[in-house]
Amino acid sequence: MRFSIRARLLFILLSLTAAIWLATAWSSYLSTRHEVRELFDAQLAQSARSMLTLSSHELKELADYPPSEDHIHFIPDDTHLAPGHRYEQKIAYQIWLRPQGTLLLRTDNAPATPLSEAGEGYSDHTIDGEAWRIYTLDDTQSGYQIQMGQSYALRNELVNHIALRQAMPLLLALPLLALLISYGIHHALMPLRTLTQAVEQRAPDSLEPVAERNIPAEIRSLVTALNRLFARLETAFENERRFTADAAHELRTPLAALKVQAQVAQRSHDDAQRRDALNSVVLGVDRATRLVEQLLTLARLDPQLGLTSHETVDLARLGREVAAELQTAADARHIHLTQQGAEAAYIHGQGDSLRILLANLLDNALRYTPDGGAVRLTLTTHEEQVALQIDDSGPGVAADEREQIFHRFYRGRDVTANGSGLGLSIVKRIADLHHATIHLDRSELGGLCVRLELPGAQGGGH
Repeated sequence: MRFSIRARLLFILLSLTAAIWLATAWSSYLSTRHEVRELFDAQLAQSARSMLTLSSHELKELADYPPSEDHIHFIPDDTHLAPGHRYEQKIAYQIWLRPQGTLLLRTDNAPATPLSEAGEGYSDHTIDGEAWRIYTLDDTQSGYQIQMGQSYALRNELVNHIALRQAMPLLLALPLLALLISYGIHHALMPLRTLTQAVEQRAPDSLEPVAERNIPAEIRSLVTALNRLFARLETAFENERRFTADAAHELRTPLAALKVQAQVAQRSHDDAQRRDALNSVVLGVDRATRLVEQLLTLARLDPQLGLTSHETVDLARLGREVAAELQTAADARHIHLTQQGAEAAYIHGQGDSLRILLANLLDNALRYTPDGGAVRLTLTTHEEQVALQIDDSGPGVAADEREQIFHRFYRGRDVTANGSGLGLSIVKRIADLHHATIHLDRSELGGLCVRLELPGAQGGGH
């Protein structure tokens, strides 16, 4: 079961409040019990001293003529008086003559035997199965001993009564506190609900940033991340729209040319003309196939904002493999294709994407290099950086065109080689994904020099 933030906050806050309330109530109960015991102990001591002072004359007479056990004086009956406090007249006491051990006076709720044998001070005793608190006061001059006793039942009754009266306001405040906490959480989460409604009510193509005013600090980072996501989606959708428009435009011309050549072959009665038309169809299909492959490569790379996987790639080994694949095409035109520099150059990246990058760079160099020319791949390593450089002996690229050749379908001025103008766009996209920088310059071989600088992999392939 999934709980909302509001339910979790309510549960946590109310649980903590209830726990604190219980701890407070228990602490209050213990404190009240202690204070009540102290109060009753003081009352016992005060009553004993008052009794000794007020009854000194009568006690002297009783001491001179001590009563028999059957004629012990009791406290006069006060049932004819008006009722007092609910905790009043629940103290039992005895007055003894020491050291004779003669009982001179006692209340009717006190036994004929001593309440305590513990001597002067406080003590606890059980009388007729009931717990009592006893205070004994000895008057060494007169020889009187006064014992005051009080039942613990009275003390517990008073403690429970006071504790209940203290706990009742807190107990009644709990529901009110729960309502206030619930309202506070509801009010605090209002910006989150407003944000949720704003996102829910958006149209599928609405990618404008979410307004960040009045956003709590706790979710500001979430809103910022959401706006960044909207910006990336907007870029991806714009790339997709541009890609669709460019693809439709670029495919229209070769498909129209294929149709024309097919119609020529269909209508021609001359075998040589028909063969030329069919050869043109084959070449057109090859160009269209390469165009579609490059368009699909771009379509796969454009939505990516980062590499989906990383591995340690040896660019030197990958360069040798790609060069071997293109060696046949180079030999067919007597182009000298070589690789030099580092025997191993490790970087962190995506091997398939880097293979596409190398293939496009070398294929582009071979296309624009005249027959009998040269293409050279050079790899160098320096500290934590790997440099990949491709030189050709072609016509090169004018300085004012070097930034534009990375744009889609841009093929430059005075270009006669076949191509779609997508190769370097793909190279630029893969380089960006690998955090590489690209530099274009005049090559020592006379054509174009393309230099890529990529972050190296520490530790190499080991």
